[in-house]
Amino acid sequence: MHSLLFCWLIQLVLSLSTLLAQFNPYFEDGSSGAIVQLFERTFEDIETECALYLGPKGFGAVQVSPVNEVRVMPNRSWRERYEPISYKIAGRSGDESQLRSMVRACNDAGVRVYVEVVLNHMAGGSGSVKGTGGSVANPGYREYPEVPYGAGDFNEACTILDESDPHEVRNCLLDDLPDLNQGLARVRQRMIDFLNKLIRIGVTGFYIHAAKNIWPHDLRAIYTNLENLTTTGISPGSRPFIYHDIADFDEGGSRKNEYTLMGMATEYRFAYDIADVMFKRRPFHYMVNLGTRLGYIPRERSIVFLDSPALQRVPDLDEAPAIVTFKNQRLYKIAMIFMLAHRYGTPRIMSSFLFLDIDDGPPSDGRGKITKIALDDKDQCTGGWICEHRWSVVQQMMRFRKEVSGQAVINWVDNGQNQVAFCRGKVGFVAFNAEISLALKANLFTCLAPGMYCDIISGKAEDGACTGTAVLVDDDGRADIYVGSTVEEPFVVLLASEKA
Repeated sequence: MHSLLFCWLIQLVLSLSTLLAQFNPYFEDGSSGAIVQLFERTFEDIETECALYLGPKGFGAVQVSPVNEVRVMPNRSWRERYEPISYKIAGRSGDESQLRSMVRACNDAGVRVYVEVVLNHMAGGSGSVKGTGGSVANPGYREYPEVPYGAGDFNEACTILDESDPHEVRNCLLDDLPDLNQGLARVRQRMIDFLNKLIRIGVTGFYIHAAKNIWPHDLRAIYTNLENLTTTGISPGSRPFIYHDIADFDEGGSRKNEYTLMGMATEYRFAYDIADVMFKRRPFHYMVNLGTRLGYIPRERSIVFLDSPALQRVPDLDEAPAIVTFKNQRLYKIAMIFMLAHRYGTPRIMSSFLFLDIDDGPPSDGRGKITKIALDDKDQCTGGWICEHRWSVVQQMMRFRKEVSGQAVINWVDNGQNQVAFCRGKVGFVAFNAEISLALKANLFTCLAPGMYCDIISGKAEDGACTGTAVLVDDDGRADIYVGSTVEEPFVVLLASEKA
């Protein structure tokens, strides 16, 4: 009896250690600890970006779009990525050889690779449909021979009518797409084989698309059978990093805390709350309680972001955007700097493309091939690619995050509306002005030692002077801060290391 209990305890400890390892993003020392989502990029472009930009600028990881074979949609919509035909590595981004080369290059540059994976469902469509790798499937009959999956591998078709019912949320159709039954060992095994193949290629982690629509115990069974990482530079025996796509707004059918025991999760409420602040539906003061006091996931379990492919396409709310995106650059930059300056969560930065219709796919040629990224003389993307991660404000905030790592958010002050300032320990200071008709003009405590500091967004220290905005901090650590209400970049960001 005692020996059985001892064995059970050993298994429990091993299981818990495995799950705890799934929270480690394996960022390299000296990185900013930020993820960039290079949405719809080709593997060749991601490889180049890792080596020439993401690594040198201190990005911790890149999230890439689903890499497996998907249904070829008539209009080549971005939604293609989320309709799997098979688990062959043959999507719009490239083939297996190109993926291997990209993963190797990113790891060599100190940038971890996380792959977004779709495990909840398979492709829809009527009749016989073709995949990006040449495979053929018949969604109406639930036949995907390249996997293979057949009708017996899916849940019975039903519609999600009650978001508070966990059985409907987990067992019924998402967007009318055939819902896989992950409770079947044979279904799980095919998913495990696919994920393990990516691990052997050198991938470090996975973003589980539509995780809220999959039973937590089925995901746990999959994760438990994943192999240890083979990523260059990571200790042998390390487990893959896991984070979940959980859009939980207290409907009750699927809760974030059911998944944060197995990995990190997206905090969708942050995206909506920061948009409410930017569009003045809430005062900035609301964010003083950012974290669990607002009902958020604990910061060490949370992935925060301003937008995502789906959120960028959410309809307007009360005649104003529901989400702040690149289409309003001034507000987007303020929200971006706030997210990157604050301590809460692990930030994920969207890098997207221009679209007019919500179904528009990425920039591509007449044959549907995704076009190569081109840069202008300021190293900004052209040809329909937005590349928010290359904006100068983001570049500078990568440095800020690295230098203030581990420092608390202190000395928060605001005007009750949309002007805010706070410190990150005694290392950094930020001030924002999201008002549209009122300048921020105040004498504020910066938490910094006396001296002349250079705003890192507008310039730098050079030959004993600032090339941009200069801020004099007095013997009491206070400074006169001025931020206009009409300028394109209405913020001041100071670092203890950037003195004139």
